[in-house]
Amino acid sequence: MPDWVPRHMAGGIEANGTFVLETELGRARVHLGNIVIEHRGTAWVRTIEDAADFIEGLKIITEPTIANVGPGKVHQFGTGKRATSKAKKKPSKLIDYRARYSPPVGSQPSIEWIHLNRLSIDGAYQRSTDNEASRRLITSIAAKFDWRLCAPLVVSRRADDTLTIIDGQHRWMAASKRDDIPQLPCCVFRYESTKEEARMFILANRARKPMNRLDDYFAALAAADEDALEIQQLVADAGLQVARNTSSSAWRPGEIAFTSAMASSVRRFGPAITSAVLTNMAVAFPNQKLTHGGAIFGGLVRIMSRPGPDFDPDRLVSALQTRTADEWGLYAAGLKGGDMRVAALHDAIMDTYDKQALDEGTSEERALAL
Repeated sequence: MPDWVPRHMAGGIEANGTFVLETELGRARVHLGNIVIEHRGTAWVRTIEDAADFIEGLKIITEPTIANVGPGKVHQFGTGKRATSKAKKKPSKLIDYRARYSPPVGSQPSIEWIHLNRLSIDGAYQRSTDNEASRRLITSIAAKFDWRLCAPLVVSRRADDTLTIIDGQHRWMAASKRDDIPQLPCCVFRYESTKEEARMFILANRARKPMNRLDDYFAALAAADEDALEIQQLVADAGLQVARNTSSSAWRPGEIAFTSAMASSVRRFGPAITSAVLTNMAVAFPNQKLTHGGAIFGGLVRIMSRPGPDFDPDRLVSALQTRTADEWGLYAAGLKGGDMRVAALHDAIMDTYDKQALDEGTSEERALAL
């Protein structure tokens, strides 16, 4: 190790000739052929090809900036702005309207491949994996390990050089079950304390945005998932389409968003009933926004999956047409939970259906009397 490299900045040279160096941008591993540059107490690592340009850049930064040009300095530094003639006046610089951000917090991590047996977790803040859901997840990842889905683990390098996992313990535990994955990619940070680690753990998990049901559906559709393709076909056959936005205020007439309910209906009752329900909705509510479409769909599935002996599909459509989709939605207003909303729509639709059957029966009796 060169004498001019401070001991607190560098680790020992390993068997392969590399060593770790603390730089202004974080920890960097120096390989054979790299050039280490020390500038004003800060170390930098560059390849041979990049070193010359980097050193020139440091020289430019080092040169003093002359804010004003006074008497006697014109010859040495050039004229000031006021001495510039109008003929040679350069156009003024465009104002930069880009957003100004605060400087990044913390230092950049080092990206390292770390052996599994060097990693550990801190039970003081890390989630427990001693539960059925975690065990299933770990077993599933281990059984179908896919490097394309293995993002680098977030790891803390503590003062005693131990490596503690902040984010990624399920991937680590899954890899540990196998004998063909000795190491994992890691983003290694240095935190001030265990409290800071715990705070980062909370922020990392709260910042994650789970996929909503529509993003999940369209991603599955792009991946040619059989279930997603079947739902797309059923919706198209009914003359409807799946909305791209989860906000009902952005939906257009004929757009629906209850992809999960449709998938469940196909699995439980088959495509025929699911298709019949979607078609009935399209016929009963043409050119209408289906804001409460999920509850209406669920109520109709319950009706058509358990029809009575004298069930009349045409009468059901006629019953639906007695109100708009929004008016049917009022029966579910204020109710929480999908089951309660579906049950409310089932009962309301069946009440109207039964009244129509009664009215039709009365009309037939009158006709016979005449």
